[in-house]
Amino acid sequence: MAIPSRVLGAGVDSLKTVSICGDGVNTLVAAGTSAGDATTVTYVYTNVSTVTAGSGIKLPPAEMGETITIANTGANVLTVYPSSTANTINGAASSELLPGGSCIYSATSNTTWVTLQGYQQLPKKRYGALIQVSTLALTSANVASAVTFTTIDPAYGVSIGSPASRVVVADTGVYDIQFSAQVDNTSGGDQQVWIWPRVNGVNVPNSASTLRIKGNDSEIVAAWNFMLSLTAGQYVELMWTADSTNVVLLAASATSVYPAIPAVILTVNEVSL
Repeated sequence: MAIPSRVLGAGVDSLKTVSICGDGVNTLVAAGTSAGDATTVTYVYTNVSTVTAGSGIKLPPAEMGETITIANTGANVLTVYPSSTANTINGAASSELLPGGSCIYSATSNTTWVTLQGYQQLPKKRYGALIQVSTLALTSANVASAVTFTTIDPAYGVSIGSPASRVVVADTGVYDIQFSAQVDNTSGGDQQVWIWPRVNGVNVPNSASTLRIKGNDSEIVAAWNFMLSLTAGQYVELMWTADSTNVVLLAASATSVYPAIPAVILTVNEVSL
């Protein structure tokens, strides 16, 4: 790689030296949330110093043999896009650079970038923690009902959709989805409850479980997990039903001794890209 001081020392003027060696910037600001509005990189050496959540940069058009060095000294994960949808980075539509990381992007063709070296450039896995803070009841017995959620925090690449029963993933991967639900019977007798997941409105085969609650005010917690392969933009719903409308998913307020009890807690963790 040409060293600017040596090129200048050999008598080459500064403009030609920049053309040979490339120039750099130390305070680039990432922007946007997609390739269409990300900040365009115009330097060979770029330090992205300001990175808000979800923001990114866009590489210049790929030319075989071209190399671009990117460093992320911002506070959040930096999304790196190629210049157009005809280009890829490591075979994908984008890559990610974690805070404090740096990476060299090399064009192996006029459409393909690969990451040669660096550190902390691997994608950050997606996650989300959701709760429902109010008691949920059935309008009819033996009719499937989707659990809705009140809030999600923390979250990265996982969101609450519309309606609020939809848990949406931003990227393709394998996800471990775990939940706990406080089930209660508001009247006497034995009641049966079923819980299972749906993906994009379709029941996941062989995924339901059941429990029986005996007598009123006999709270029990249902808790298990599912391992699901999801594609970008798909949503998961936690479904439930019971053989009586006396069964509820019970929430309770905080006291001076213990915190509030959500009706349902659900966590989503990406385990494989």
